[in-house]
Amino acid sequence: MEKHCIIMPMYNDWPSAAILISNIDQVVSRWNSRITIVIVDDGSQESMPDPDELTRACTHIKELLVIRLVCNQGHQRAIAVGLAYAQSRQCFSSVFVMDSDGEDPPKALNDLYAAGLRHPRAIITADRASRSEGLLFRLAYRCYRFLFFLLTGTTIRFGNFCQIPACQLDRMVHYPDLWNSLSGCIKKSGLPMAGTPTHRATRYIGPSKMNIMALILHGLSAISVFKEILMVRLMVAAAVACLLSALLGILYAGPGPRGISPPLLWGLIFLFSLQFLLTLLTLTLGRLHHRAHRMPGPAGFWQSYVKDTVSLRHE
Repeated sequence: MEKHCIIMPMYNDWPSAAILISNIDQVVSRWNSRITIVIVDDGSQESMPDPDELTRACTHIKELLVIRLVCNQGHQRAIAVGLAYAQSRQCFSSVFVMDSDGEDPPKALNDLYAAGLRHPRAIITADRASRSEGLLFRLAYRCYRFLFFLLTGTTIRFGNFCQIPACQLDRMVHYPDLWNSLSGCIKKSGLPMAGTPTHRATRYIGPSKMNIMALILHGLSAISVFKEILMVRLMVAAAVACLLSALLGILYAGPGPRGISPPLLWGLIFLFSLQFLLTLLTLTLGRLHHRAHRMPGPAGFWQSYVKDTVSLRHE
C-alpha cells in the first residue's frame, strides 16, 4: 500500500484546520493508500485543541502529526520544514502541500492525485484557473504575473498547492531557495512539472489572509529565487539605456526643457544608466562568487526550527 503525506502550514487557525482534516478524510477514502497529515504549527499563539476535536470524524487518515516551530517563521519556511521532515522519513510515495484554511479545496486533491498517476516523476502543480478574491486583488495578481515574466523571463500560474513525488522531494529539500518560495523554487529547479487547473476557494472561517500586502511579499519572495537572472536582465536594460542615451545625446539638437541643452540632458541620463549598470555588475559578480560557498537547503538544518513533534493519531 502506498503512503502519501499532506503538509499543511498553519498559524492561529485551528478551527479551519479541523474542518479541512475532516473533508480530506472523505476525499482520500477511495485512494487505497495510507494517509499521513502533517500540520506545521508556525508558532501559533492559540492553544492546540484536544486530539479528539481534530480526529474524531476521521476514518481513513491513519496518522496525524503536529510539528510545532519554536517561533513564527512565515508561511514559506513552515512549508520547507514540513517538506524536509517528510523527506527525512523516507517512506512516502509523494507529498502534497496545501493551505490549512480551506482556500485550497480538498476535492482538488483528487485532481492532483490523478495527474500524479499519469506523470509519476513530475511535480503536479495546481494552476489557478479562477480565484475567489475581489476584483482589486485579481488585478493585482495579474500585475504580479506580468512583473514576474518581465523580470525573470518565465511565467508562473501556481502557488504552494502541489504534489511532489518522492524522487523529486529528495532534490527539492536540498535547494536553498526553498526557504524563500516553494513555487519559485519549483519553477527554477527545472524538474519535470505538470499542471492541473483548480479553483481558489474561500476560507472556512474568517476573512482571507491573502491580501494585497501578502501578495506583494509572496511575489517578491518568488522573484527573489531568480535573483541572478533578474540582475542580468536589469544589466541588459541598463546597457541599452546607456547606448540609447549616448546616441541621442550626439544626434539630437533640438531645444531642451528649461534651458537644459539636449546633449547635457542625455549625458546625465547616460551617466545615471552607466552607474546603475556598474552597480548591478558588482552585485552580480558578488552573487556569483557567493555561489562558490556551500549553502545548505532545508534538509541540512530544519530540526533547529522545531520545538517538538506531537502525534495526535497513529494506526
